Amino acid sequence: MSFTLLLVIVTAVVVASVGVYGLTSSRNFVRQLLSLEVIFNAIILLIAVMLASGPAVATFLLVVLVLIVSGEVVVIMALVISAYRSGKSLESEILGEEGV
Repeated sequence: MSFTLLLVIVTAVVVASVGVYGLTSSRNFVRQLLSLEVIFNAIILLIAVMLASGPAVATFLLVVLVLIVSGEVVVIMALVISAYRSGKSLESEILGEEGV
């Protein structure tokens, strides 16, 4: 394993760790959405590394991941809009108390 490959993998792990920390430490929907996007970007970085070794499998995974991320953004933004309309706040505790 080359040093560059190891550096990219370590960077992806650090970026994913930052995303997980942001996801678990925040109660704000918008911050949670941004943290999920950071996690998905770390996964895309790892898939780009895999693309160098096996292009067919990595390309398929990359297309699937982009589709999942697009669907995730639409669903979470719909939840954010619905929560804000019902509770006039973007705190995630609204879902547990009142529902959306």
